[in-house]
Amino acid sequence: MSFKIFTLQLTGKIGDATRIENRRRQLEEEYKAFLEAGKSPEWQKYSELNSWVASGAPEQRRLALEKEVFKGSQEYHQLKELQALTANAKIRDFLKVEGSSDLQRFLKLETSEKLKNYWELKDYAEGEFQREMREINSQKFVGSPEESALKELAHLKNHKGLKAYYRLKDSMALQKHTQFRNNPRLQRYLALKNNPPREKEGRKEWSTLKIDPEIREFFRMEKSADLKLYHKMEGRHVIARYEELLRETGTDAFHQRVAFLRDTKKLEKSDAWKKFRRYKELENSDDLVFFRKFKKSPLYRNYLDMKDSFQLARYRELKELTATPAFRERQAWLADNKKWEKSEEFARLQEFQRLKKHPRVELYNKYRESDHFQFLKEWETTFFESFEGKETLRQKWIFNTLWGERFLGTPYSQPGDLQGYSGGKNCHLREGRLEIQVRKENISGKRWQPGVGFVPVTFGYTSDLLSTAGLFDQKEGVFEAKIKFSPVAQVVSSCHLMGEDQGYQLTLMESGPKSRLGVLLFSGNGQPRFEGVELKNLKHDKFYIFRLEWEKNHLRWKINDCVVYETTLPGSGQPLHVNLLSLVVDEIPGSRLPVKFETAWVRCFRRTNG
Repeated sequence: MSFKIFTLQLTGKIGDATRIENRRRQLEEEYKAFLEAGKSPEWQKYSELNSWVASGAPEQRRLALEKEVFKGSQEYHQLKELQALTANAKIRDFLKVEGSSDLQRFLKLETSEKLKNYWELKDYAEGEFQREMREINSQKFVGSPEESALKELAHLKNHKGLKAYYRLKDSMALQKHTQFRNNPRLQRYLALKNNPPREKEGRKEWSTLKIDPEIREFFRMEKSADLKLYHKMEGRHVIARYEELLRETGTDAFHQRVAFLRDTKKLEKSDAWKKFRRYKELENSDDLVFFRKFKKSPLYRNYLDMKDSFQLARYRELKELTATPAFRERQAWLADNKKWEKSEEFARLQEFQRLKKHPRVELYNKYRESDHFQFLKEWETTFFESFEGKETLRQKWIFNTLWGERFLGTPYSQPGDLQGYSGGKNCHLREGRLEIQVRKENISGKRWQPGVGFVPVTFGYTSDLLSTAGLFDQKEGVFEAKIKFSPVAQVVSSCHLMGEDQGYQLTLMESGPKSRLGVLLFSGNGQPRFEGVELKNLKHDKFYIFRLEWEKNHLRWKINDCVVYETTLPGSGQPLHVNLLSLVVDEIPGSRLPVKFETAWVRCFRRTNG
């Protein structure tokens, strides 16, 4: 069947989508003009004038016009009223302001970000800034916890005991002294001292030990003031406090805090001061000075008072009325002796002749009995999406399938699918078309697993789907969409119709491993069976209009208004809703990402008597 499409393209029977759209648009414009012509004032006037001429009223009016004069007429009084309003001082002042460059500048400033920022900063400067300024100025070094900590540390640094403690702590002298305490020579010395020897050898040993340098050094150390202070300080709280203060005051945060508290210009360096200065800059800027001055000016107050006043409305009404050719012609006509030739009735007679040849009247007569607009007369649009904005998109579509919405409230993937659905995040509207994008990124979702149910899965690709389920469905009629044919072998992109009964799917267009259109039939637990035509011979990266015409059980597919496939629908059919989606069936080369499925519009019709 793909050869058929190739042949149709080769012979030019599958036309260009843009030209088809232009022809349709032209036909719709002609039809609109035809309908407007039938309701047009020209046609209504023509019918009215035809009856009027036949009644003899023009002649009666001609005789009556000879008695009409300008003075005392409605037009005469309207001109007098306009003259009085033109001399009104308030209206004159209003007109001076209206359209002036000063007003334009004022109105532009009134809605500007600059003024909005000024009001915000003014509120800040008169409120929150005052509190922040007091808070910053109140933070001083004198009397602060940081000052107290530094003073306490300085005091402790001069503590006599602490100085002695840290001179000996971890010193070699203290270590040597402590180690020598258990020295055998010292122990012997102490023994002999407590029990002086009498024999010669003992006295000789005692004499040697008394002059031993290490023993003498030991006792000098033992009797030193530093050692006494060291032992006195051991385990005291003041040491822990001193070391705590050293740690506390030695941090960068502490030094930064002290520098901040001692800084006499900390307010000027604060973000609060920057915002206050910006407020002052804005307040004194040329624009804001002008804005405040203009807003308080008498001319502007008068402008506001008069803007919606009855006097101004009446002045404009009269000025516009009296400036019209019809008014001037009426004025001149009332003052003219040749009233009939310049009268409304005479003009109506001329108009009657002109309307016979008016384009709208001729157009309406031309097509009134023609079948030129047969489709537009017999069919009405039931659904139209031109993808102009996110807001309208969410009014017409759900980002889910019928069964995903009904059972889970979120979309789910089928066995073998490699993508999860993002709930609309992969739908992008660009230049009046929808892009469903497939991206290489992880997403958590659910997959239907036969015999198990819905299983949580982390997918490696994201995509999206849209459906009109619950919002729009239709049995029979015409379904069509303008879609760019850009197949990617690893991604199935589809526009199809489905209903409550999942026995079949009407595929308007599918691209991917197999590009095709037709009917996808589901029968029991067997593999789905597709009956249709392949699309592989369509030109890539080109938009086509895919159309399905469904009447009773007969189905006819068209591409760019050319019939490419026909078949019969099994059964009587059911209301179907529209679905747009892209799903991943195999790993996608990085060079092909992101994959885009582009749709320009979707439209559905049904017979007006259906």
